Amino acid sequence: MTVQAERRTKRRSKLAWYILGPAVCLISLPAALYICALLLAKGVLSFELTEELVIASVFLCTTLGGIAGCAARGGKVMQTGLSVGAIFALIIVVICLAAPGEGAFNATSLRHVIAAVTGGAFGGALCIKRGNKNSRHKRRKK
Repeated sequence: MTVQAERRTKRRSKLAWYILGPAVCLISLPAALYICALLLAKGVLSFELTEELVIASVFLCTTLGGIAGCAARGGKVMQTGLSVGAIFALIIVVICLAAPGEGAFNATSLRHVIAAVTGGAFGGALCIKRGNKNSRHKRRKK
């Protein structure tokens, strides 16, 4: 029974990536937007950059979420990062649908969805473990 219990605990820890990645995104996005709002209020940044700042914040936060998801999963980093970005993009679409106003399918929300998916994929790409170049070079010479 203990072997079976150990297998279950390992399985649970490996499946936590799909919760951890979007959770990191959801926690870091308000913090990043708050920092941007403070910079706008102090006059450091121009108010004409608000949309670009939101898109950059979404990209950076999903990058962090992709990195966290890949660290939790261990392997398949590109698929994990892309999945974390897609999950966060779905969260953005659901929030846009729930909010009164323009709706979810406009150009602004599409930009946010694209930033979320590409940010997650970028976070996954940052977690790729590259081999040692010297060992590859030695293999070619032989």
